Amino acid sequence: MKTKSKALNDSEKGKIHAAQLVAKNFVFDSFTVGVGTGSTVNYFIQMLSELVEEEELEIITVPSSIETEIQLTRSGLSTGTLIEYPELDLYVDGADIITKDFVLIKGGGGALTIEKIMASSSQEFIVIADQSKYPVELLSHPVPIEILPKAINTVVRPIFTLGGEFQLRYGKGKMGPIISDNGNIIGDVYFKHPYNPREIEKSLNCIPGVIENGIFCSIVHKIVIGNAETANAIIVNDPFTEQL
Repeated sequence: MKTKSKALNDSEKGKIHAAQLVAKNFVFDSFTVGVGTGSTVNYFIQMLSELVEEEELEIITVPSSIETEIQLTRSGLSTGTLIEYPELDLYVDGADIITKDFVLIKGGGGALTIEKIMASSSQEFIVIADQSKYPVELLSHPVPIEILPKAINTVVRPIFTLGGEFQLRYGKGKMGPIISDNGNIIGDVYFKHPYNPREIEKSLNCIPGVIENGIFCSIVHKIVIGNAETANAIIVNDPFTEQL
């Protein structure tokens, strides 16, 4: 990794170490690699580019967002789409938070729908994060949600019935709410009281007008947490094994 580590804080160092472990140990020649969105993933993209050049690997990357596609192209990596490559060998992404029970909250970057599709269509889904993301209490972060623009007001009451408060998400320097790459509105659902993430994940998606939400339950295969102090990363136990 060519980034000057002394200019980075512990969080950034942790992200680098997690991304490095995955790039070096889980990417192989001829792989189709799905790539998520976010700051941790940007380190993975840089390392993936270096790995492909050094070891002369032939891989295809599939981006989860326009932002990621730009980063992959700038890094010289070959890109494809889910239409061309509906089955991924590997999908690597970050997370907003990870609970002790391996429930993820994702969607801070607004790409939650495609991210969940890619996670579900991959042979292996690996999450990379620094130590600040795991373990974190579920209520500490809102649930991102993608909805059809015409349903902006009709989803409020059903969400309230589930115990949540819906708020539109606004970006800096932009008039109006955040719009996803799919042309839909991104908002956040805040819960004040403990909830069952598996039930809420399903219930939110049953509300007419809701496209997808950012709760990811029982879908990740490995969670890699980067450690800033020891300059390494650890693989958290396989969630599926924990549930057996």
